[in-house]
Amino acid sequence: MASPDTESTQGAGSPGPPRLPDGAENPRDVRPAGPAATVTGPPGESAGPAAPAGVAGPAGEAAGPADPAALGDPGGPGEPGNPKDTGEGEHPGQGGGGGGGGGSLWGNQDFLRLWTGQTLSQFGSQISYLVIPLIAIVTLGASSTEMGILGALLRLPMLGFLLFGVYIDRMRKRPVLIWSDLGRAAVLALIPLLYVMDALTLGVLYVVVFLLSLLSVLFQVAYRSYFPLLVPMHQLGEGNGKLQLSESLAQTAGPGVASALLKVVAAPLLIMIDVLTYLFSAIAIMLIRKREDAPVPDEETAGSVHRAIWAGFKWIMDQPMIRPLAIASGLYSFFVMGAMQSIYVLFLLRGGPDLPPEWVGIVMATGGVGAILGATMSVRVMRGIGIGPTLLWSTVVGNCALLLVPFASGPVWLAAGMLGLSQFIVWASNQVFFVSNMTLVQSITPPHLQARVIGTIYSLGLIPAPLGALGAGLLGETLGLRTAILFAVVAGAILPILLLVFSPIPKVKRIPGT
Repeated sequence: MASPDTESTQGAGSPGPPRLPDGAENPRDVRPAGPAATVTGPPGESAGPAAPAGVAGPAGEAAGPADPAALGDPGGPGEPGNPKDTGEGEHPGQGGGGGGGGGSLWGNQDFLRLWTGQTLSQFGSQISYLVIPLIAIVTLGASSTEMGILGALLRLPMLGFLLFGVYIDRMRKRPVLIWSDLGRAAVLALIPLLYVMDALTLGVLYVVVFLLSLLSVLFQVAYRSYFPLLVPMHQLGEGNGKLQLSESLAQTAGPGVASALLKVVAAPLLIMIDVLTYLFSAIAIMLIRKREDAPVPDEETAGSVHRAIWAGFKWIMDQPMIRPLAIASGLYSFFVMGAMQSIYVLFLLRGGPDLPPEWVGIVMATGGVGAILGATMSVRVMRGIGIGPTLLWSTVVGNCALLLVPFASGPVWLAAGMLGLSQFIVWASNQVFFVSNMTLVQSITPPHLQARVIGTIYSLGLIPAPLGALGAGLLGETLGLRTAILFAVVAGAILPILLLVFSPIPKVKRIPGT
């Protein structure tokens, strides 16, 4: 069902006034205020199927540091419902910066700068995802326990989503983006530098991964809070689709390019590619001309972090359009991203399909192809059947495709075909959902709550996953891997679908504010 990052951009990533959406009984149910977060879960684990519609993570995490910088964004300061509060007499997301308020984002120079920078940054990050674990294992001889520590340090900063959201709501986002990119470039540059000096150690790698993840979380929250400031409201979907397509292409091409380069370049030196892409992204953001006004102080929560966090959570739970997406994200995170993905590869190898190891990579690769297709068609689907039906049916199709996994059996070619088809459909549906989801949430979240809403939604998608992983391990030991996978898939697929079916979402045809 229902991520992310995210995206978006990934549009999988992925209603309202001025015309009241169908099914909304009260105009207050859907308020056109600024852009904001997307209902996405933590970075999708590459060890399992892609996070389908709803729990889409920023760049699919592949054993290396996750770069939660692959999602969408929201806009400027101000009070909900009052375009003048954005500082330039326009609703957030209606600024077109650098021109381009017309019919195509190709004329919006500020968006093109952001898009170009993020496209290269995503590509570089995919190389790091593959290379950093190899550095730990091959170059530094890390044990399984030490790899576990590396993974823990990677995820630990993600607990800061809620806190970062509070503080980023109180500052300009563009400087945060620039310094986060520069910081990540500087931190990553330590790896090749110390390698050349023969001073690279596992302890240094731990510090690098932790800081990289911390800065990536910071970047992601600010990024999602900034993007709609550059894009007119009616082009949010198109912008999210373009960003998501870039991420999908990077996820597909990056590991292959890295694998080829590893034949001629030492793994630690390949990190320089990612360093350069972060620098390029920082320069691209520096060149954005759109003026960002200082955030309007939130007097009600200014003196208390706890009250500020609670305000974001309460707003989500009070919104009939956002609440079901957030709850569905938590359920999907627990059952699929946590339970299913934690034993997915083990199931493929020993739980019934019994695939040869080389077939596992082939199965996973089909997801990347589906992601590209989904990102490409996401905006067309949203425009064709409406944003609400797109959210519902991308969730239905993507989640139901997960049911192929526990029933995959028979000859290797048949089992692999069923699993590959599941990956393809899940990833394609995920991208369609992500773009629509991001566009919806960005269009109705008040500007002064944008970062907090993002942080809250990410936290809802992060916290349940470890608990689900633990439960799946115990269930797999007791009842067997296939039974554990079946239980996780049925619960994780059906419950989010039911939440959306019985919500106002399916009846909403138009994007708020358009």
